[in-house]
Amino acid sequence: MRQQCPVFDGDGAAQRLTELGLTTEILEFVLRGADAEARAYTPLDPPNMQGMARYARTVRLLRERLVPLGWSYDNPRNLARTVSPDRRVAIITTLGDGATGVPHVMPSTRYEKGIATVEAVGRNFLQLSLPIDLGDLGDDGPLDVEDDATATWILLYNVTDTEIRAELSLPDSMVDGYIDTWVERLVLPPIPLEPAIDLTAPKTSAAPRGIVPGPRVAALAPRADEPDVLVTRRFA
Repeated sequence: MRQQCPVFDGDGAAQRLTELGLTTEILEFVLRGADAEARAYTPLDPPNMQGMARYARTVRLLRERLVPLGWSYDNPRNLARTVSPDRRVAIITTLGDGATGVPHVMPSTRYEKGIATVEAVGRNFLQLSLPIDLGDLGDDGPLDVEDDATATWILLYNVTDTEIRAELSLPDSMVDGYIDTWVERLVLPPIPLEPAIDLTAPKTSAAPRGIVPGPRVAALAPRADEPDVLVTRRFA
């Protein structure tokens, strides 16, 4: 029977991250940068753009920070992995539920994951459970033989109006496509956020007191030969 999942936070999490070739500062930089990217999108954008932008920027910033340190990256079955120099650690990122980053509650991925994630988590289970050489299973599977010893960790994050909660955790198993069982959890300090600016709020057209409005300007149709030029007419 699998022992209870150990949870590290504070100095304990920082020490474990160091052992994996990471730091709290690197992961915080990545999460803050991804949040800044996501905040550039508003309800006026197509649905899901904010979440897609956050995910994409998280992956990119993680790679930008780690590749100069000797890490590499690949995308088997479009699973965006960032891989340690010794190929013993691979990191993927995804959105977690409200328990993410809370030490005393077991989190889950927010959404159902695809077959590539299922395979990666299944390989974690085999490595930790079976005393066999995974190379003996043959090379017919979708993952490369050199990944037999690669443990897939997940940078799990959850964003509220006031903070980002996150953790780097090693998944154990999945139920109905969701990861909700973990071998080890490294909980990061919460990252406080400033209130978001509502870019969709209507702006008042009233002029401040003491300021006389200038002449009204009416917009006409653009000239056919210069589509980017706005033609205006001034009224007295």
